[in-house]
Amino acid sequence: MRGLLYLCCWLVVSGEIYAQLPESRIINGTVASVSDTKHLVSIRLKKNDRNFGSGHICGGSLIGPNKVLTAAHCLFNTSKKRYRKAKEFVVVMGTLNRYERNTGTIVSDVSSIAYMNTFTTDSMRDDVGVMFLRTGLPVNSTHPTVAPIQLATEPTPSGVTCQVAGWGRTEQLSNLSPIIAHLVKNTLSNVLLTANVTTVRHATCATIYSGSLLPGMLCAGRLRGGTDSCQGDSGGPLVYEGRVIGVVSWGYGCAEPGLPGVYADVQYYRQWIEERNGSSALTAPSLKHLLALSLGCAVWLWSKRK
Repeated sequence: MRGLLYLCCWLVVSGEIYAQLPESRIINGTVASVSDTKHLVSIRLKKNDRNFGSGHICGGSLIGPNKVLTAAHCLFNTSKKRYRKAKEFVVVMGTLNRYERNTGTIVSDVSSIAYMNTFTTDSMRDDVGVMFLRTGLPVNSTHPTVAPIQLATEPTPSGVTCQVAGWGRTEQLSNLSPIIAHLVKNTLSNVLLTANVTTVRHATCATIYSGSLLPGMLCAGRLRGGTDSCQGDSGGPLVYEGRVIGVVSWGYGCAEPGLPGVYADVQYYRQWIEERNGSSALTAPSLKHLLALSLGCAVWLWSKRK
């Protein structure tokens, strides 16, 4: 009986730990190629990555020598209701197998993060974030397995085939209870997987998800089901014609018929993404608010001198 009690306690604790992390999976994917995924990064919690590869929680896209695009919810600690600190993360680039560290692998601490203060886990509004790396690519250099990807500059047509990639579960676990699903977390893929999905008309997706589809969101998947990204491929890129057009954000289930995945629309947020740099990677208040505050202080000091 005591052994059963210990087991139940372990299950509860395990559930609480894993519930903090986005679940990660590509359903019905194939092994990715290096040439097509040089921009893919593995975002990890440093404290969980002592066994190299085991700390993976989200994907991301290298969009500059030291700049990574991901989802805001990847930066958020749901159990503590706060954003994580930059020092809690480590980012790994240049390897298809998340457990392998070779000569082409780049491992970097994170110097700062940026996100929009309007993001909430309730609505998933503005689910975009940026990370700045301490160790990135040298400017104007080439690397055999790592390269930035460009951002979308205009809306993507509906009905086109795109690619989504991530490290994650290779099967649908929605029919299992949450605790059992957590126990089979070892079904995460060791290697980077990719899958083809199709962009869905905004009007169609808005009908499917009713009021949950907000400005800045786009949908992609297969309406017949079977192939999809899911929460924990979270932060990873949706790519069309060599540009990242979406960031894996949310959905109801995974690869379910009639329920496409929802992505943050990169072209919608492009100006915000491009304006973030290492010095402006502020969480709260924003840089604009700090400048206004500084101006107000300067005016106040000037008035005191009169």
